[in-house]
Amino acid sequence: MEIALRLPVELIEKADILAKLEYKNRAEIIKSALKEYIGRIENTEELKERATELYLADKLKYNELVIIIGRQNAESVKASKRILDRGNKIAEDIARS
Repeated sequence: MEIALRLPVELIEKADILAKLEYKNRAEIIKSALKEYIGRIENTEELKERATELYLADKLKYNELVIIIGRQNAESVKASKRILDRGNKIAEDIARS
């Protein structure tokens, strides 16, 4: 898959210099930096909590949640969401009565 993005000139210049020093091309440097960033944050509890909160608020899709917290944990969150949604619906029905 390909993407196009705009980067500040100074960032591109540094990437190009690193590419020369490491005998790589610019794309390899950017891909390596992105992999390192993702690897550093993907297993943090804060990220997992944020993903769960966004899923519960219907701002993150289930398959995206699976990628961040794993299928087993996502199934637990999905089940909890169903229970919470049912509870909210019951509360709304009672309030209308």
